[in-house]
Amino acid sequence: MDFAALPALPPVDDVYITLGTTIAAAGSQSAFRAVDHDAVLATARAARAAGATRCGVVTAMGANPHSRIFYNRVKGEVERDLQALGFETLVIARPSLLIGERTALQQAPRHAESLSITLFRWLDPVLPARYRARPGADVAHALVHAVQSLPAGLHVLSGHALQPMG
Repeated sequence: MDFAALPALPPVDDVYITLGTTIAAAGSQSAFRAVDHDAVLATARAARAAGATRCGVVTAMGANPHSRIFYNRVKGEVERDLQALGFETLVIARPSLLIGERTALQQAPRHAESLSITLFRWLDPVLPARYRARPGADVAHALVHAVQSLPAGLHVLSGHALQPMG
């Protein structure tokens, strides 16, 4: 999809953006940036033009526009740039490691990630909440709940805020 030429969206109140890839899957840093920064912003701009006042987005733990780590820097830059779009409510979910089924998304197996997930599951009971791997569904539920229930302003969700509500 050409995110630089998105068609006009129908009227919307909320937008949820979960676009993301890895540098390995994208093939280069510039291709990664095109998805994780440029496509995210294009989607947010299209939603703002369609009337969206609330936005929920998934970035990553460690997001920082001044980071020396490219991945974290891009995530931080997109957070900064989303804030400049003027959403009344902006909710940023910053999970550690996302776990979930990827074959339905036609993504190749990520062997290092599989090992990390196994390790995270074993360590989960002793890890601080902010470092725990989270199923994508938990993050999605937390993001939707936050966007629909929190007051106007900027809200960052991590750790306990990304765990199942109950």
